[in-house]
Amino acid sequence: MEWTNSNLRKEQMKYTTIKWVLRNHIKNKVKALWTWEDNNFTCIYQNYSQKDRIYTAEQLLKKIEDEIQVQKV
Repeated sequence: MEWTNSNLRKEQMKYTTIKWVLRNHIKNKVKALWTWEDNNFTCIYQNYSQKDRIYTAEQLLKKIEDEIQVQKV
């Protein structure tokens, strides 16, 4: 595998900001749904395209933490 800037950036991603937002949503019991497509996180309101996977804050936080574990291997 050739290492490019995008590969290196993905390898080093820690998702700090989104994890902070998700934890605050969980703590404050915010009822929101999320999508995650190509490292773009979207909190869903009225403009959901109905083709992206939907996550609760708890589910997305777990998925991000799993992704970080995979990157460490």
